[in-house]
Amino acid sequence: MAHEDLTADQRVLLEHRWAVRVNLPTDAAHAARTARWVSQQAAYAGLAVPADVVEAVELLEWYAGEVSRQVEQERAQRVLSGMDDARFQRELERGQQTY
Repeated sequence: MAHEDLTADQRVLLEHRWAVRVNLPTDAAHAARTARWVSQQAAYAGLAVPADVVEAVELLEWYAGEVSRQVEQERAQRVLSGMDDARFQRELERGQQTY
C-alpha cells in the first residue's frame, strides 16, 4: 500500500501520540491512586466525601484498569504478529500502520 511521506510536523505529532499511548496505563493508574488518596485524606480530615466523589474514584480505578488491559492487549497482538514496539513505531512514522 503506497503512502505519502509524513511531514516533519506530522512525524513529531505521531511520535508524541505514540508516547502518550504507551504511557497512558501508568498515567491513568496514577490519576486513580491520587483521586483515592485525596478522598481518603478528606475523610480523615473530617470532611464529608460525597457519594458521587466515591463513585467517581471507583470509575477512575475501573477506567485505569480498562486502559491498561486495552494497551496490553494491543501490544500482545503485535507481539504475536512478530512486531515489537520499536518496529511498530517505525511503521507508524512511515504511515504504514494505524492504531
